[in-house]
Amino acid sequence: MSLPRLDFSTLSYNAAKWSLPGKVLLGCALAGLVLVLGEVSHGGPQRERLHGLEAREQALQQQLREKTGLAASLEVRTRQVRSMEDNLASLLGQLPGESELPAVLEDIARLASAHGVWVEGITVLDEAPRQLYIEQPMQISASGVYHDLATFVSALGGLPRVVTVQDIALGHQGALLRLNMLAKTYRSTLQNGKARQVLDPGPQFVYEPSSLRDPFTPPALQAPHVPGRPALAPDFTRPRGLLEGMRLDQFEMVGTLSRGAQAFALLRAGARVYRLAVGDYLGPDHGQVTAIQDAAVELVELFPDGQGAWLERPRTLVLNVNS
Repeated sequence: MSLPRLDFSTLSYNAAKWSLPGKVLLGCALAGLVLVLGEVSHGGPQRERLHGLEAREQALQQQLREKTGLAASLEVRTRQVRSMEDNLASLLGQLPGESELPAVLEDIARLASAHGVWVEGITVLDEAPRQLYIEQPMQISASGVYHDLATFVSALGGLPRVVTVQDIALGHQGALLRLNMLAKTYRSTLQNGKARQVLDPGPQFVYEPSSLRDPFTPPALQAPHVPGRPALAPDFTRPRGLLEGMRLDQFEMVGTLSRGAQAFALLRAGARVYRLAVGDYLGPDHGQVTAIQDAAVELVELFPDGQGAWLERPRTLVLNVNS
């Protein structure tokens, strides 16, 4: 069954004979039909475009809010960047502009002697340039007991220059331990002619062996640790001198004398000044002068370790510049 065809000419002819209300109703129907057709043909794309514009507006508003926040914090961020730049310049200023390798080697030898560690070898490796500084690596081999090695490595962090330690390896070497490690010191690549700033060491870790056990020694054999280097017992048949009856802290260095190639240190105790040469004894702990310098006297003391053996430790008397 087919639908009847709509004859517009007949409809128009008949509509001319309709009464006024019918004509008005027909006009409204035709107007509604035109609106529906216009909405279908043009309203859909316009609505989609409107939705796209609304979404774009929201995105632009979001960008505006973000950029407004960035603009508001620009001053704070600028101060932060300047602060970081100042901190970087300060850290680089603490690095020496030239190599201080000889001084580093002397410091390592001094710390090893002070903590009873034997330095068996130091191999200076090639420098490694970085963007803002230059690394100077050194391969260090040393031996000693566990606590002495630990305090030695800890003391490296307290030097007046930046020294880092890595690749630490420990192994048995008879009754002692052998330590192999890679140490690095640094110098700046900037040659600006400014004086080097004093190094700020910051918080430091200090190894304290008194409450710790040696992990390489069985618990049954643990004994209180006494820092010092194993040494031969002192010669008890040697006559003791006058200055060996006085405590070391009673003396202060006030100057030096030289007679030809021989140097003497002038030490004051109370109202008297004493003259000492290398090899003389000082203090109750068998202290013997080992070196005399313009600004210090170095000596080595002997003391028992409480287990039937003897240890030695270095001591230094520094020149009193106000004397």
